[in-house]
Amino acid sequence: MAAMAPASAGPALDVQGLVAVVDLLAQAGGLDALLGNRARDARDKRLHIGYSEAAERLNIPEKWLRERISTLPHRKFGKFVQFTEDDLHAISDMHFVSPGAKSQRDDESALMTLQPSKRSRKRS
Repeated sequence: MAAMAPASAGPALDVQGLVAVVDLLAQAGGLDALLGNRARDARDKRLHIGYSEAAERLNIPEKWLRERISTLPHRKFGKFVQFTEDDLHAISDMHFVSPGAKSQRDDESALMTLQPSKRSRKRS
């Protein structure tokens, strides 16, 4: 059988340290409050974000945003392109897909029927 270490001041100090850490966490609102909110608070306070963070938040490549910027909602300050929270939501909504639902484009293509050309062929 393994020998047990006698109770000494070491483990008692470890418990006191653990209690102190738990108290600090409780005062701060938890571990997430201490670690996670710092990055989110800094990001949420900014009015505009650039290409790299917008692409990261949309979970798409930055190149995709840059190639399609003329068709996407954004803000432009001189040569600087910026996005707001509303722009990111609008971009996301623009690419919403609902399988099984008919789109307006489907209805329009159904209305267009194939018709023969008005141009006549030359016969030899």
